[in-house]
Amino acid sequence: MQRLFITLLCLIPSLGFAKTADFKVIDEGGSGPFSAIAATETSLGNYVIYRPNELNQSIKPPVVVFANGGCMDTSYPFEHMLSDIASHGYLVIALGKMQNSLDDRPLNKASNSMIPHAIDWITAQSANPLSEFYQSANLKKIAIAGQSCGGAQLLATAADERVSSYLMFNSGIGDMTMASADVDSLKNLHAPVIYLVGGPTDIATENAKLDYQRINHVPIVFANHKTAGHSGTFEQPFGGSFSKLAIKWLDWQLKDKQTNATLFLQGNTADFINWDIKAKQFEKE
Repeated sequence: MQRLFITLLCLIPSLGFAKTADFKVIDEGGSGPFSAIAATETSLGNYVIYRPNELNQSIKPPVVVFANGGCMDTSYPFEHMLSDIASHGYLVIALGKMQNSLDDRPLNKASNSMIPHAIDWITAQSANPLSEFYQSANLKKIAIAGQSCGGAQLLATAADERVSSYLMFNSGIGDMTMASADVDSLKNLHAPVIYLVGGPTDIATENAKLDYQRINHVPIVFANHKTAGHSGTFEQPFGGSFSKLAIKWLDWQLKDKQTNATLFLQGNTADFINWDIKAKQFEKE
């Protein structure tokens, strides 16, 4: 009977196990050791999975859930960075269907609930022996990231206990209310957080500075690119220095690469021209 049930599952893909329906390659697979693809999965059609092309159960990549600028349902403006992160051994689940150009479909707002749903999905897939993601994710190492309004969505959902790190790109709540988040939402943060902003021409920088001052209950890093502006370096190949710095953070926080700590805790930015970095609430290394 059990064998018959499994056979029926294999014949009925609508029951919810993941299978790649479409994919594309960005920047020739990225700068990391794992050639990456951007994929649409049959059981998660309203998202893009940026992932190593070859999933390996022995590696178990950490998970990053990404909410987009404008709270929109497209990660197209960020695909260079997200693909490159994936090429360094991460599963990145981004809100919104895959696109080949920004105007190839109508855009809509993504709901805050899409963030925890992405974590629910990868948790279920990792437990499902019929899924290509079976036992292929490190569910103890999950980060939420968001750009601009997507950062407000991050704050609105940050209380999720499954999350162990946060990345705020060109974002800060300050005294605003956005995507159901406000200054009180900073209290939802319960793990280390990094803010990455683009200098005085980034409309989010002042709010990010306020957040940095106010957050005194979790470790926090403030990383400021002096000239990048609100669009960061996301359209550059491999996502530019915003991507490079985010990978350093993720490798430290989710892969315990302690050699990266000095970059953030001592502001050792020799390899990151135009960046200023400061930190507080970290234990002394």
